Amino acid sequence: MRIACLQLNPQNDINENLKIALNNISQAAKQGAETVVLPEMFTYMGDESLRVQTRSKINEGIFTQIQSAAKEYKVNIIAGSHSEEIPNNSKKVFNTCITFNKNGDVISTYRKKHLFNLRDQNGKPLYCESDSFEIGEDPKSYQLETTEGSWNAFNIICYDLRFPEIVRSALKQDNFFDIIFVPAAFVWQTGKDHWEVLLRARAIENQCFVVACNQTGSFSNGQKKNYGNSMIIDPWGKILARMNEETGILTADIHRSNIDESRTRLPALKDRKIF
Repeated sequence: MRIACLQLNPQNDINENLKIALNNISQAAKQGAETVVLPEMFTYMGDESLRVQTRSKINEGIFTQIQSAAKEYKVNIIAGSHSEEIPNNSKKVFNTCITFNKNGDVISTYRKKHLFNLRDQNGKPLYCESDSFEIGEDPKSYQLETTEGSWNAFNIICYDLRFPEIVRSALKQDNFFDIIFVPAAFVWQTGKDHWEVLLRARAIENQCFVVACNQTGSFSNGQKKNYGNSMIIDPWGKILARMNEETGILTADIHRSNIDESRTRLPALKDRKIF
């Protein structure tokens, strides 16, 4: 299966951000991608207090435009994340990742559970997602259909990456994940030290592919910066493809045989004990 990660640098113009995302989806499809991954909050990066104003319902707005792209280009789309309206709540939204199959059907909906609140050395808030986002629920696995067969897939978002139990608690005996998708807006300050280490650890310990699509570049009038370095990692922890901090499309061909090889060489998942 050919995977494409769209490493983008969204700003505060939601229509322009969507236009760029849709153009990149089209280009990825032309490059033979069967599954396309967008970064977290690919629709808007600006004043955190305005995130609520950019919200959509699941069956409206931004979500339906990405759904239409999945149908038009016949690709699976892990649609990063976008602000989802919460009924009867005008102050907060969910940070929601929806996966569409090639027919445009919704096959997974995940609302980010771990919210990122970063402070400086003096305790001053730098990023406070809990100001505008509501805590989501546990993610669930789903079946991603491709020309190479069905993949047992799992979505987490950005800060979730730091909590391995969110993946392990969802594992069932002899029903392990084939691929973990990680849409993110992982900031430069922590990304330069932790991003690669955390991603490779999740791949190694779960013996599966990890596909991490990160935002890149500055936003909020240059006051904040995301790390980029989107990457696709195999079940042995080897980085198959990686970008730096440029915008663009990252592709790699992944094969189920790599999963079987890794788990045969080192049967760590089968040896796992539940405590």
